[in-house]
Amino acid sequence: MTTKMMNDKADGNGHMESVSLGADTWLGNMVKFAWAPGSLRRRLATGMMCVAAFFPGFSSTGCGDMNPPPPVPAEAYVSKPSGKLAPGDAISVTFSGAPELNTTQKIQPNGKVSLPTIGDVSAAGRTITSFQTELMSLYQPHLQDPAVVVSLTGAAAGVYVSGEVVRPGKIPLDRPMTALEAVMEAGGFTNLANPKQVIVVRNQGGKNHRYVLNMNDALIGAESRPFYVRPFDVLYVKQSVW
Repeated sequence: MTTKMMNDKADGNGHMESVSLGADTWLGNMVKFAWAPGSLRRRLATGMMCVAAFFPGFSSTGCGDMNPPPPVPAEAYVSKPSGKLAPGDAISVTFSGAPELNTTQKIQPNGKVSLPTIGDVSAAGRTITSFQTELMSLYQPHLQDPAVVVSLTGAAAGVYVSGEVVRPGKIPLDRPMTALEAVMEAGGFTNLANPKQVIVVRNQGGKNHRYVLNMNDALIGAESRPFYVRPFDVLYVKQSVW
């Protein structure tokens, strides 16, 4: 049996015209489903048609996004670590010829560290190599063996991961890190997560830029380009709607 439904719709002059809900449309298929045997099918189809009535775009788009996000620009994928020390970084300074002077401390807000014998020294804005070279020069008059090794033990810069992850919070960014690695550092996705909808908010040039990442390809083993996070990026894992 063929079922054809007609919907009355007023034109601009107040006249009524009939609009056919063809069998090849989403709503037409729901109508046929509603007429199929079985009360459960009828209730389900009726409910879906009610959703379509309140959200007209739903019937044409199905379960997909009505407004697909714009593609992520290639430049955004690239990591841009400064490679320089910053206030809040924790550093270790060790002396091979005088281990009693070894120290670990955070760079102060003014960019300096206070070291044995030589006092305050500016560290922020310097690479580890250049800072290490300067310390060797400063300790030369005080030590027979002025060899100094500087290492970064804790980075102040980090990324913030929230949403559907096991352990939301700040992830220290002490090495080049992809967005997927940051999520895994946060304990990974929860059972309610939608890996196809991971939002990255990045402050760049005084403006917030929003990128939508699909991490599902990487999770299933499909070829995909890694997205490297930058200091103070915010990652938000959206919840699946199904």
